[in-house]
Amino acid sequence: MKIVLLVLFLTSSIFAQSADREKIGENRMKMMQEKEVFMIAAMTKDLNISSEQAEKFFPIHNAFKKKSEEAKLSHSKHIRSLREAAKNDRSKFDVDSAIDSKLKMQGKLARLESKFLKDTKGILTEDQRIKLLFFEERMKTRMAKNKSEKNAELEKRNFDRKKKRN
Repeated sequence: MKIVLLVLFLTSSIFAQSADREKIGENRMKMMQEKEVFMIAAMTKDLNISSEQAEKFFPIHNAFKKKSEEAKLSHSKHIRSLREAAKNDRSKFDVDSAIDSKLKMQGKLARLESKFLKDTKGILTEDQRIKLLFFEERMKTRMAKNKSEKNAELEKRNFDRKKKRN
């Protein structure tokens, strides 16, 4: 009887963990989609893209994003295979191959971005292209600033809670 209960408990916990992982995966996908929508809205606003420009610009942008993600995924898969090969023995990890893969990915990303930025000529104005060139860096800075401000606010709240308890 105890064995049956133990097997039943273990089986149910495995299914629960699987369901949790699926939920986490769904939440991650939802957050990524929301971030992408936010980035497109911010880009449209910051660059002041007209509807006519958007019709031409975003297909090029989406193709660039897709190719960039494919390059990152390829690198990620390669690193994962290297880690699997060295799972039990760290000394078997092929660092040189990992470095080559990373540099290859970075080179491909740089070429893709260069092509993308050059392809916007005739679609965006020179001023918009300049803003686009530095858009991602500005957004990362803004997001980091917002995150640090939120963290500071949370710290303040937690401090206030601790203070009230004492």
